[in-house]
Amino acid sequence: MMAVYLINGEYVFNEKTKEFKKLHSDVNIKLTSMRSRCLSYIIEHAKDEVIEKEAISVALWGSRSKFTSDASLTQTLYLIRRDLKFAGLDEFFITVPKSGIRVSTSATVEVMEEKVSPVKNLRPWILMFGFLVSVLLLGTALFLTFQL
Repeated sequence: MMAVYLINGEYVFNEKTKEFKKLHSDVNIKLTSMRSRCLSYIIEHAKDEVIEKEAISVALWGSRSKFTSDASLTQTLYLIRRDLKFAGLDEFFITVPKSGIRVSTSATVEVMEEKVSPVKNLRPWILMFGFLVSVLLLGTALFLTFQL
């Protein structure tokens, strides 16, 4: 499930390529997987009053989030802020003391491309079906060979 987002009408974040870029500019930042997942989570919850730190941690580290330090999340958020600022986007999200973060009320986020392509979702099933048919045909051929 990957989407492409337009932020403030001039920045594009592509979840699939993990790139954040400013339109009509040479600025193109390749994010690490962790930063990309974190930014995706922030964007998906942009309308929330507060995006709780614990919720972000669970989204990033799953059940291991209990064992990750607050500093790990703080560092990830700092690096995302630095990347966005380098591209020219200041204050996309702000810290809510002792709670988490929230996306700036002046920020706009639009989905440019939908997340799920029905055709792509079918690929694993088509491959599995093809594999099963191949195994059945091979089994039938072997059975007939040894029966004659």
